[in-house]
Amino acid sequence: MLKLLFKYKWYIAIIFALIIIEPSLNSVLNFWLQRMFNAAKPGEDMVVIVRFLTTGFLLWVLKRIIAYASAVLKSRYICNAKQDLKYRVFSNLMGFDTANLSAVASSGEYISLFTNDINLLETRFLNQIISLISGIFSVVILGASFFALNKKLAAAILSFGVIAMFVPLIFSRLLNQKSMFWSEKMSEFTQRIKEYLIAYPTIKNYSIEGIIRNKFRKINTDTEDARFEAEYALNLANNVGQLLSWFMQFIGVGLGLMLVVKGEIVVGTVVAAQSFASDLALPLQNIIMNVNAIYSVRALVKKFDAYSTEKEAFAAPAPAAPSPAPAERGYAQGCEIAFSQVCLNIEDKKIIDNFSFRFEKGKKYLMVGLNGSGKSSLFRILKRWFPKCTGKITVDGVEISSLENRQLSRAVSYMNENVSLFSGTVQENISLFRSYSEDDFNNAIRDAQVRLSLNREISDEGRNISSGEQRRIEIARSLLESVGVLIFDEVVSTLDIETAYEIEKLALGFREKTVIFISHNFSGKLIREYDEILVMGDGKLIAHGSYNELLESCDYFKRICEIKFG
Repeated sequence: MLKLLFKYKWYIAIIFALIIIEPSLNSVLNFWLQRMFNAAKPGEDMVVIVRFLTTGFLLWVLKRIIAYASAVLKSRYICNAKQDLKYRVFSNLMGFDTANLSAVASSGEYISLFTNDINLLETRFLNQIISLISGIFSVVILGASFFALNKKLAAAILSFGVIAMFVPLIFSRLLNQKSMFWSEKMSEFTQRIKEYLIAYPTIKNYSIEGIIRNKFRKINTDTEDARFEAEYALNLANNVGQLLSWFMQFIGVGLGLMLVVKGEIVVGTVVAAQSFASDLALPLQNIIMNVNAIYSVRALVKKFDAYSTEKEAFAAPAPAAPSPAPAERGYAQGCEIAFSQVCLNIEDKKIIDNFSFRFEKGKKYLMVGLNGSGKSSLFRILKRWFPKCTGKITVDGVEISSLENRQLSRAVSYMNENVSLFSGTVQENISLFRSYSEDDFNNAIRDAQVRLSLNREISDEGRNISSGEQRRIEIARSLLESVGVLIFDEVVSTLDIETAYEIEKLALGFREKTVIFISHNFSGKLIREYDEILVMGDGKLIAHGSYNELLESCDYFKRICEIKFG
């Protein structure tokens, strides 16, 4: 966060210069007040008073111009800082060496980072840091000028002001707790809104609108109550500070009038002293408020620091050796994928248990097994969905730990039951905003049998096109990258029989690719075209072989075939 604050050095230099000029002008204006009031006596030439008024007006106009310039620069600086911070956080999320972002935090927390949390950080940290620095400079400059005016008045007022500055320490812990609780509630609120809108068809299907309304009412109330408590705590701290600041001005006027009565100073000095006290009260009050605000978001600052700089906890081990550069157009001739004694545990539950197998280049594999048998998890390990596992996985003899994500993506494409689609045209969703030659693009959509107009607009996560067309768009993406291994993980589970058959036949038709088809919806007409079938159970490889071999040797495979074929 500190690196970010000091990134724009020229902005900071100019802002600091204006921060120094503004209280210096205030000091000049206060001394001008003293001289003008002292000059206002019977018999004084009116021209002198007019000159004082003209000078004061010009100084005041200059002060407003500087204040305006300072406000504009601060606004631009904060916009730049927020822009950089959001980009760093987002870039770092994209840099996590895992394809399973939900393993780190919920999507509601991510969305809240870029909406509520960043705004909270702006109002209570970025703005307050600049205001705090400005307040410190103002106190130093105005305080020194005040001492030049009258040491007794300055010492009394500033002493009380320094005592008032310790107020933030009393409220710091309370403010921090309340602000973080509000941030957590906003994350939860964002997550629930997202879930309810996505699940709207389910809500209507089961007529649970009333239940969902009540749940929304509760989380909405809890969120706003948390906000109220955070604002209440901050306002309490600020008002105590403001009371002390006002009392400081009261002391200045009272002490000044006592000195006038004693004949030690004149009224002009009291007016100037009151103006100094007023000018000092604002920065002292701001220092108190700024420190309160900054204390209130300490945990939030740490949260942003973690998301913008710390990704080691979610990264794979550092490459053991330099990886070979992939072919310029990917692995068009297929790849060999080898698993050796791979194990995966999640929360003390064994998901993959000592799996070893070699998927040969260009061959076609079918993988079956009960739900939870580890079929999907096995290939999610390959695509780095999980940060920690044991064993060895190689692509064409190269360990995946030594492959960059770009190289792994050009070797292996993993497609599951969900197709992620973006708002835009069919062409943009296939190219994913990458640049490709016209021939490569046309070949990909031809081989994937995409039947939609390339200019058709896709919206609402692809709900305006069929599941089959969504799947063909996903396949075209992989072919466009010319990957060597195509993994189809339950991609036909939501498709009708005819479309599912077409997709499976399409997958088996990529003769040069290594194809791994994970499904219980396999076609009886196509099952003999697989070179090998793997049967998984409890994270282990139970059996493998051809269709005829498994019918003879594997009771589980024989049973699912009897159920499927009758």
